[in-house]
Amino acid sequence: MATLTILLKVLLTVVLAIAIQEVSDSATLRPATFYIATDGDDAWSGQLSAPNAAGTDGPYATLSRARDAIRELKATTGLQQRVNVLIRGGTYYLPEPLSLGPQDSGTEQCPIRYRAYRREKPVLCGGKIITGWRPYEGEIMQCSLPEVKAGNWKFRQLFFNGQRQIRARWPNLDPDDPLYGGWAFLEETLSEDGLSAFRYESDTAARHWAKPSQGELFILPWYCWISDLIPIKEADHECRVITPTRNAWHGWMVGNRFRIENMLEELDQPGEWCLDSETGTVYFWPPTGSVQDGEVTAPVPDRLIELIGTAEEPIKYVQISGLTLTQTLSPFPEQRHPNFHSATYRGEAIRLENAEHCRIARNFVDQVGGDGVRLQDACAFNRIVDNEIAYTGGQGISLSSTNAKGNEYCGRDLERLKQQSAEKSTMVRNLISNNHIHHCGVIEKHAAGVLVWGINSVDNVISHNLIHHVSHAGLTAQDGFGRLIIQYNEMHDLSLEIADCGGIFTNRWLIVDDDEDLAEGNMIRHNLIRDVIGCGAYGKPQGGKEPAGTRANGRIWTPYYTWGIYFDNSGIKTTVYGNMCIGNTLGGISLPVGDPHDNLVENNIFVESSQRQMDLGMGGEGSNRFVRNIVYYGHPTAALLRTSGGNGVGECDYNVYFHTGGKELRVTGVPDESLEKWQELGFDTHSVVADPLFVDPGNGDYRLKPDSPALALGFKPIPIEQIGLRSK
Repeated sequence: MATLTILLKVLLTVVLAIAIQEVSDSATLRPATFYIATDGDDAWSGQLSAPNAAGTDGPYATLSRARDAIRELKATTGLQQRVNVLIRGGTYYLPEPLSLGPQDSGTEQCPIRYRAYRREKPVLCGGKIITGWRPYEGEIMQCSLPEVKAGNWKFRQLFFNGQRQIRARWPNLDPDDPLYGGWAFLEETLSEDGLSAFRYESDTAARHWAKPSQGELFILPWYCWISDLIPIKEADHECRVITPTRNAWHGWMVGNRFRIENMLEELDQPGEWCLDSETGTVYFWPPTGSVQDGEVTAPVPDRLIELIGTAEEPIKYVQISGLTLTQTLSPFPEQRHPNFHSATYRGEAIRLENAEHCRIARNFVDQVGGDGVRLQDACAFNRIVDNEIAYTGGQGISLSSTNAKGNEYCGRDLERLKQQSAEKSTMVRNLISNNHIHHCGVIEKHAAGVLVWGINSVDNVISHNLIHHVSHAGLTAQDGFGRLIIQYNEMHDLSLEIADCGGIFTNRWLIVDDDEDLAEGNMIRHNLIRDVIGCGAYGKPQGGKEPAGTRANGRIWTPYYTWGIYFDNSGIKTTVYGNMCIGNTLGGISLPVGDPHDNLVENNIFVESSQRQMDLGMGGEGSNRFVRNIVYYGHPTAALLRTSGGNGVGECDYNVYFHTGGKELRVTGVPDESLEKWQELGFDTHSVVADPLFVDPGNGDYRLKPDSPALALGFKPIPIEQIGLRSK
């Protein structure tokens, strides 16, 4: 027996040695390399980085030819080494996306990489060059597009020298106040044959529109949580009545702000354009000089690169790096989901669907019509890192299940939770990190820097991202199960165009207690969130209080109805630890409604919200804890916190509270709104009302001095220097 054991050990050692050597050999073999260049030719070998002197061989011209060459290589010899597709600088116009499937997978030892060539800048552009311009009127040019007239092409974006232009609009864009200027407002809602119409008010009169049906109504309807884009049926200028072809998403309200787009009569400024789909004519007033001085493009595909596997055979080990991706068709509103919290069904620069161990790194996604990068369905161990994503029509990065429904609130009914969870895909340990995401939501306003929608999440990590200037939230987690780890992100200037959201915004992110993978709640730690603004325009402000500021002669309210970290409609088992929320509107942390339970809010700094600092208005059992936080503010009318008589609060203690103006601390929801009555309920009996002794709060330095009273209560210094983008 001993001899047999020794022989088996020797055999195992030999087998392992052979396997290790094979892995080593494949890893050390020179990579197979294919080149792509704008002066290439798909009939060539793709083995040269530039055309040879004879013009008989050189790089390929297209990404799809390189993909096919890799397929041929794999069919001939198998995948025995790494494969590089090196893309030379220049612009590549893609009429359709580069489509990769399971047959295009690499392996762990032999990944397949599509990447920029040696510090050059390759640009993948979904735009089609428009030529054949002729004069129309004054400085306005026109061009006939047969594909548009035939109904085969419709676009809502036009680019000049790579920059998105303004679709002709009424009222005109106000360049001095682009977000809050240049709007008309609903004065009265009407009804005609079951279709809602409305009468409008405006500071400027609209011109007479010869073809109202060519225009579209862009509106932020309802409570300004969403946006909509609706074709126009009729317009009565004398009565100031507009009749769209359908009702607004969730209906509209008096006071909603809107504009009309794509009317030829409103093309009255440089940089504006419009499209007459009936005649197939595009009109354009170049921003400077002649249309011949630049390149005019309009997008054709709504996606540029797709890595799409199946649940049974995912695509694996593909890398995309160093590319610029721009100009895709907007999918909104045609591809919108019935639930406004979700991303659109289609439309993103790069899509990973049923993908594993893929890497999207060091790319620049700019001015696309939909999302920047989408992870869809059963994705695992992918890395979306070191990218810049800017001026997207929708979300910056989204994680989503195909056709996922929103969660029906069912409390703690485990069987119903399991049923809802079964409808969603599971995403495992994807990393969204070190991305610079900004100016998202250019077209669809319910757009976040990062959106997580309708998935089962197993420790997906969103970390070290810089997210700013977004129409909606910095990060939204909606209608899913399992744990997200959200850490070390820096976010600022958020919720610029809609209301009722937060820097980090979660809505019924639930758990399935008896599932090992889904039994944990979210971790939100060490994030810096500041200036979550908010914007509303409808009948009257919610809560019966005037907003902190107004625009458009009081018809637009901003800042308005936002929080730093916002649990909308409950939250379960979530830890909020070591975050800094600065300069928000309704509060730094909010659990305002529902039955949240088993949440811990600890060791956070909440600074200078304008109405209250903490919103603890939830109901339910007292299992939520708020301990060792610092609250620091100076607004003369702001409250310390809001409560529903202490419902839902298990512990609130060992905190440091300080009003810089020496005002008495108010706790709304208890008698006399006094801190003493709050303490009589058993809360904050060990808390301290004292200056926390920040190093330099006037200049935004919220590190603590050594003698801070917060440290004596067990507060741990927040590693501020580690928050946000880090070196590559």
